[in-house]
Amino acid sequence: MTHRTLRRAAVMAALTIALARSAAQEPSDAALDKALDSFWKADSAPKALKSVEKIPAASLDFDRVYARLKAGRVYGKAKTGEFYARSSAGVAGVLENRVDVPAEYDPSHKWPLRVQLHGGVNRPRETGGGPDIEGEPGQTGGRGGGAPSLARRQGPNRIAGEPQIYLYPQGFAEAQWWQASQVENVAKLVDQVSRRYNVDESHIYLTGISDGATGAYYLATRDATRWSAVMPLNGSILVLNNREIGVDGEVYANNLVNTPLYIVNGGRDPLYPVAHVQTHIEWFRKMGVTLQFSPQMNAGHDTSWWPGERILYERFVHEHPRDPHPARLSWETERTDRYNRVRWLVIDALGAATSDSAIPDAGYFTHHAVSGRVDVERQGNTFEATTRGVRQFRLLLSPDVVDFSRPVTVTVNGRPGFEGTVSKSTATLLQWAARDNDRTMLYAAEVVVKVP
Repeated sequence: MTHRTLRRAAVMAALTIALARSAAQEPSDAALDKALDSFWKADSAPKALKSVEKIPAASLDFDRVYARLKAGRVYGKAKTGEFYARSSAGVAGVLENRVDVPAEYDPSHKWPLRVQLHGGVNRPRETGGGPDIEGEPGQTGGRGGGAPSLARRQGPNRIAGEPQIYLYPQGFAEAQWWQASQVENVAKLVDQVSRRYNVDESHIYLTGISDGATGAYYLATRDATRWSAVMPLNGSILVLNNREIGVDGEVYANNLVNTPLYIVNGGRDPLYPVAHVQTHIEWFRKMGVTLQFSPQMNAGHDTSWWPGERILYERFVHEHPRDPHPARLSWETERTDRYNRVRWLVIDALGAATSDSAIPDAGYFTHHAVSGRVDVERQGNTFEATTRGVRQFRLLLSPDVVDFSRPVTVTVNGRPGFEGTVSKSTATLLQWAARDNDRTMLYAAEVVVKVP
């Protein structure tokens, strides 16, 4: 055996030993899948978070876990057709939410998800099972009353659409769309369905008719992270300025800049005519909201216009997929226990700071509580934030848009807020993945920023 052959054999032996050691240190694919097994099987965010506690995050390679979460769970066959998804709504009791999965559902590809809020939400709860649902397209109804036929609910308040998964939450007088119980209900519904069905996270959109449209405005200003688009039909955002209807907390119209809007109103609508809504449209545009307004001048408080509008509506959905990591975000809130997050921005503490900027109020709404707002823009690893009434906020960093080999710099109101290299954390990755249940929105680290 030559010297070269001996040296080659020694190199191969060393390589074999190194690979064996690496295999011993690194879990196999099967072991990694086993570690994540309970995580994938969790049917709710709280259960997923509980499962994370049992995963040895420190011993798992970040990149391998990240790749697994990016690929997502394996979806099997699941129930199709119509069925109820029941959920608790506090004092309102159990809500009978309707789910409709097309017969042709195929788990091998992603499916759009439409959440549709019905009108007449101020009516008493119906008994006998099933959601409190309004009439067929073409009938009237909504806040301020409607035809007696609506009380008999002659069929679901639906507008036909392309093959996709549909959610029809249930609302009534004790559980209206602008109350905390419904914000939680809708969030849970989307999460639960997304854990069972292969939902396209880039096309989860919210629509509603009459009170449902007004509810869609509310959800867009309070919990906007999941929506690719919001489509209010025959509604008005100014209904939310009426404190007598039981609106939970404050409404900050500027939060609408985070979600594209498709708005339809009738010219002969006795409740919310085009002339009334047109002033809102101008207001939205001045704030920088992305929107399309489609006035139906000959229509009343109905959806008789739907056959001609459907193609434009669906085109808007397709042309506005959700960007999970937009370069700009703006969010205002009066509390930090809920309604304090939009995608990669979380407001942690409110209060005036000496460096506060004079961010103007968007107007139109009367506010009864002290709030805080953060406007932030990302360019590579550099973040520039402008704040008012916020003492601390967090930035969630994704490997999709942040280079973790370079320092991260945060400027707040023109002053240094943070600068340094940030490490990827498997524990952080798993914690946020458990909360969000979103293959496109994964975070490797958090940067806590104290306002100067």
